Amino acid sequence: MGEVVKALHTVVDIGLQDASLDIWDKKYRLQDRNGEPVDKDIADTLKRIARALADVEDTDAARKQWYQRFLWALQNGALPAGRIISNAGAEAYKPATSTINCTVSGSVTDSMDDILQKNHEAGMTLKAGCGIGYEFSTLRPRGAYVSGAGAYTSGPLSFMDIYDRMCFTVSSA
Repeated sequence: MGEVVKALHTVVDIGLQDASLDIWDKKYRLQDRNGEPVDKDIADTLKRIARALADVEDTDAARKQWYQRFLWALQNGALPAGRIISNAGAEAYKPATSTINCTVSGSVTDSMDDILQKNHEAGMTLKAGCGIGYEFSTLRPRGAYVSGAGAYTSGPLSFMDIYDRMCFTVSSA
């Protein structure tokens, strides 16, 4: 037990690589609507995240305690998901975003209406800053006959291309 406690109090400071700082600056550093940094440095980002996580507590004492614990964890190597880093505590600057990193929104049923509806849902999910995943194995394979259309289906890959293009477009905006 003593070794575990000792290990918890051992911190190895490894500086960040230039590439790491560049990724933080481009993807995770909070900016205002004019592109000016709100997070002046990584320490500000960690404080913002810790504050957002602790703020759900009911009392000031609990918020203070959990802020200190979360900040310690972040400063000592805990690395939350990308959406949490980017969006936690950022409501004043990005009110329509989420801290959900990735959602799996169920199977796409084998109907044109559901295929297009789920494509719309995926777009709105991405707009909120979340990742998205879908199950396409329920769609008929390429060459299967579609009696309602009197034609043969192009298969799940062609529909996945539609999702891919929409996801690229929304994520690039």
